[in-house]
Amino acid sequence: MTYSAPSRLGLSLFIQCGLVMSGLVALYATPPASGRMLLVPMTQEGRAGLARVAVAHGARLVAAGPWPGSLLVEGRRDALARPLWIAGVIALSARAGGCGEVG
Repeated sequence: MTYSAPSRLGLSLFIQCGLVMSGLVALYATPPASGRMLLVPMTQEGRAGLARVAVAHGARLVAAGPWPGSLLVEGRRDALARPLWIAGVIALSARAGGCGEVG
């Protein structure tokens, strides 16, 4: 039995599929420009000041998020992105966090 290395074509196809899947996940998780988004604290400081920072930058609190310390808010991504990042919080699409749109 002889060993044959993976072909360059197979490796290239594997890498391309990985990039496509990563892109789809990123598109799914990217918060909308305006609307509902899930705020997830990544640090203790982020968890402590999450609601204060979100409201100070125009977000309206909707509900507690599905993960400990997370919040579902309605707001504008451009107004929230930088202050939340500095506070140690990431914003995700509400669908990515399991928060379906309420009709």
